[in-house]
Amino acid sequence: MENEDFTLEFMGYKAMCHCRPIIQRLHNKRDPKIVGSEKHIDLSRPHETILDCGSLDKCYRQIFDEAREKYNAKQKRKDRRIENYLETILNDKRQGKHKNAKADGSRKPAYEMILQLGNRDNRPDDEIASMVLKDFCNFLIENYPNIVPIGIYLHNDEFSIDEETRQKVFSPVHIHFDYVYVAHLGKSLKTGMELQCSMSGALAEMGFVTAKGKGTAQQQFEEAVRHDLQDFAEERGIKIDRTPGEKHSHKQKPVYQQMKENEKKEKKLSQKEQQLEQDRTDLDNNIESFNQKSEQLEKDIQANTVKSLDLFNKENQLSEKQKELDEQKNEIAQNSKNLELEQNDLERDKSLFKTSSQKVDAYNQIWDEVERKNMSIDSEISTFKNNRFEDFTSRFNKFVGNVKKIVTAITTELNWYKAAFKNFWHKTPTDFRNLADEMDRNKCEDFSDYNKKFYNGELDYQIHEKNQIHQQHIIRQKKINDAYEWNR
Repeated sequence: MENEDFTLEFMGYKAMCHCRPIIQRLHNKRDPKIVGSEKHIDLSRPHETILDCGSLDKCYRQIFDEAREKYNAKQKRKDRRIENYLETILNDKRQGKHKNAKADGSRKPAYEMILQLGNRDNRPDDEIASMVLKDFCNFLIENYPNIVPIGIYLHNDEFSIDEETRQKVFSPVHIHFDYVYVAHLGKSLKTGMELQCSMSGALAEMGFVTAKGKGTAQQQFEEAVRHDLQDFAEERGIKIDRTPGEKHSHKQKPVYQQMKENEKKEKKLSQKEQQLEQDRTDLDNNIESFNQKSEQLEKDIQANTVKSLDLFNKENQLSEKQKELDEQKNEIAQNSKNLELEQNDLERDKSLFKTSSQKVDAYNQIWDEVERKNMSIDSEISTFKNNRFEDFTSRFNKFVGNVKKIVTAITTELNWYKAAFKNFWHKTPTDFRNLADEMDRNKCEDFSDYNKKFYNGELDYQIHEKNQIHQQHIIRQKKINDAYEWNR
């Protein structure tokens, strides 16, 4: 059924022809693995494979293998032979000349032509369009011998969703015509195989050559096919719209469809303008009431401004007081920290004072012991004087021997404590702290125990030094023994 718009004078249907070097053969053949995930395809609708020559590699063998074998037979060097012509095309790194530096000018093994009559909203009957497009494919093959078809596929199963109704709107029937450009040696080619894949060569043989003011050879070929399709359709009773319009890219919708979309948008804009006008009227009616409320609000604001100033001043005062309190808190915290440190020093000093008192008591005991030794000496002297019956020499020698023992004992005891209390009264608090730490580390019960361990070499650092000396002695002895063994 024809979708003609009778609100305007019917101009006919647009004919479309678009050539591109992109072929989606699995999509064209409606391979279930591919179209199963394509949501714009309804496989219950008509779709047909008119021609399918197999894989691209198979098609290349059918088209070029005879020419390839003839070419290889003439080559004396193996490195110049062509084993797989398709791979030769795909691996060709040459780039054509393009104004756009980013354009892909590499050689393409195959191209696709999309043929269509009408657009989504204005198109001829699907059956008539399908028949015309199928016949036109035969026309192309007969009139353009340098394009060799490898696949022809008809699709009438694609749709889009209408933005307004959210319903499916099926696209017009169209054909994907896959082909390979074939050029001949001697016509457009100077060297190589008798048949080659060359777009420029094939187009040149068909009369399309890039020229200033005429566009590229490919553009001329595409335009010629489009005009042929227009003539072909009109000869079969389909009215064609030949009026030139604004050019659009092939990815955009045709001009007529865009016009209809613009009409829908203008209608929506008109409705929005009417709604805005009504809203403006309602707004005007509310402005007076709003102004009255605004005057009352201004009076309330003035009254509240005075209160706000008072509150602001009070907040500033409170802020200043808070700042003073924070400074006092910081000062108190610092003082507390200093007091805590002083308290710790005081506790340590108390402990050291207690230890010092104990040492003084020990020293007093030594003094008492010395006093007792003196009394013993006095007793010996008294005995020496009173014992008149014993020989003087014997008594004198015995007296001297006993005194020597007493003096030796006193001297030994005094030297021990003298060494222990050497510079004792000149030590600083730090020295006492270090001494207390060293006593704790060596598990000394009192200073006497510490002093004994010191003179016996039993403190931890002394034991460590002894071990180091012993280890050095072992190493030195081992070196001597090794040297002795070597000399032997």
